[in-house]
Amino acid sequence: MATMITMIALASAAAIFFMVVRVLKGGIYGMLAKTLASLFFIALGVAGAVSLYPNIDKGVIIVLLGLVLGLVGDIVLDLKVVYRESSDIYLNAGMISFAIGHIVYFIALLLLAGFDAAIFLSCLAITIPISVGILFSSRLMKMNFGKFLAHAITYTVILTFMSIYTIALSIYDTRYILMAVGMVLFLLSDLVLSPMFFAGKQDDKVLCVINHTLYYAAQICIATFLFFI
Repeated sequence: MATMITMIALASAAAIFFMVVRVLKGGIYGMLAKTLASLFFIALGVAGAVSLYPNIDKGVIIVLLGLVLGLVGDIVLDLKVVYRESSDIYLNAGMISFAIGHIVYFIALLLLAGFDAAIFLSCLAITIPISVGILFSSRLMKMNFGKFLAHAITYTVILTFMSIYTIALSIYDTRYILMAVGMVLFLLSDLVLSPMFFAGKQDDKVLCVINHTLYYAAQICIATFLFFI
């Protein structure tokens, strides 16, 4: 428990440090600080996995892979901010990295919780109308996805499904509550991120802080989940 609390505190401090650097300095300094913050939530996940030794399930290792993909996505998306002339390339790579990360989390949950067709199909049925609602509201907010429309639709469906699916798992087994909270926070962070990328608000410092607060809280919850498997 002491290790978990210490690592959560360090990961939170690293995230706060990054946000201060991003708002006050930005550029390459912000990217380096963001990489450090992401390394800390991975370290938190590793500590959780080690606490399970010698009963480390394959699903636990795969959750760690999802956290690493989050680090990759973080670095790539910050390259979008630093090298704006190549922003489309980095945005594309970042969205792909995070999408694969969520699929990896789903695979991990299948290994940890097993597959229940009824839960899967019910969650999928709920996902579709919610995803349509999110995408429709984005149009009302005058977001222009342009060439990234297919990416946005795919990513919205994946993340919405994962939020609903983990909530369903947590209802049946409280061990998955932190994973569910993490996924919902992830969804909320991306809802804040969308107008930054697709409505010309990339330099909005308030949205930046809100987005990253939700994002790092999400990753810390997912990493901490490993202590309770």
